[in-house]
Amino acid sequence: MPTKFKVLALFLILCLVVIVGLFLKNVYHQDDSSDLSVQVHKYQELLKSISESIRSAYGLPTIYNFTSKQRFEEITGILIQQRNDASREVNKLKRLMGQIQCQTIAEEGTKTSHTGGWCRQESKEDSGKHWTDKDLAKALAELFKGKSVASFGDGPGRYKQLIEGAGKGVIYDAYDGAPFCEETSEGRVKFMDLTLPQFGLPMYDWVISLEVAEHIPKQFEGVYLDNINRHAREGVVLSWAVPGQGGYGHVNERFFDYVVKIMEKNELYFDREQSQVLQKAATVKWLKDNVNVYVRRNRTRSDNLDKLLV
Repeated sequence: MPTKFKVLALFLILCLVVIVGLFLKNVYHQDDSSDLSVQVHKYQELLKSISESIRSAYGLPTIYNFTSKQRFEEITGILIQQRNDASREVNKLKRLMGQIQCQTIAEEGTKTSHTGGWCRQESKEDSGKHWTDKDLAKALAELFKGKSVASFGDGPGRYKQLIEGAGKGVIYDAYDGAPFCEETSEGRVKFMDLTLPQFGLPMYDWVISLEVAEHIPKQFEGVYLDNINRHAREGVVLSWAVPGQGGYGHVNERFFDYVVKIMEKNELYFDREQSQVLQKAATVKWLKDNVNVYVRRNRTRSDNLDKLLV
C-alpha cells in the first residue's frame, strides 16, 4: 500500500477517535432522567464500531517505516482505550438498570435481574442461595498456586476469601453479575455483567466460573463464553449445571459433551486428570458432578493482540 494511503487510513481512524470522544461526552452528560436502556444501546453500538475500526486498522499491510508504525500504534492505542472506556460505561449503566429491575420486580417475588444476577437479599452470603465448597477451594488454591485468577460469578466472594487465605500466592479478582454484589460483599466482589462484552480487564492465568453458566440466558451464552475465553491465558475451571439438575434461576442447563465441544472451539481442551483432582476434592454434589478443567495447548495464541481485540 502506498505511503499516502497509509497516512489517509490513519487520518480517518484519528477522525473516528475524535467523533467517539464527542459521543462519549454527549452520552455521559445526558439528563439523568434519560432512558437507561437507550443509553446502553448507544454504548453497545459504539463498542461495535470501535472494535470494527481496530480490526480494520490491524488489517492494514505492515508499515515498515518506524515513525509511521509508531504513529499507527499510538492511534490504535487510543482506539483501544476508547473501547475500554465505553465498555466500563455500559457496565455501570447495566448495574444501575439491574438495581432498578430488582426493586421493581421485588413485589412479584422474582429474585434475579433480567440478565440472571441475584437481587440484593439473594446475593448476601447468608441468603441460602450460595454454596461454598471449602474442600474444593483448597484444591483450587493448589491448582492456582502462584497464579493470577479471575472469578466470573463469585457470588458473595467466599471463594476469594478462602483461596487467597490458603497462602498459595494466588492473586484473585472476583466479579459477579448481581447488581448489589459490591454492597453485599463489602467490596470483595466487583460488578460485571457477563452478558455484555467486557474489555479493559487484565489478562489472567486462569478464569473460574462455578455454577454460573446455567443462569445466563441462552441468547447471551456466546458473549459469556467469549468473556471467559478472552481473559484466560492458561486455562478455565468451569462447572455448568446439566439438564434436569434443577435449581432456582436455571435457564440454560447444558450436557457435558456440549460444553466440551464449545470450549474446544475457543481452543480450551478438557483436562481429565486435573478435572478428576477437583471432582475428588469437592463435597457439594453438583460441583463434584460438574466441575471440570479446560487448558490451552497453544498458550502463545492467548497473548496474540488480534485475539484480545475480538
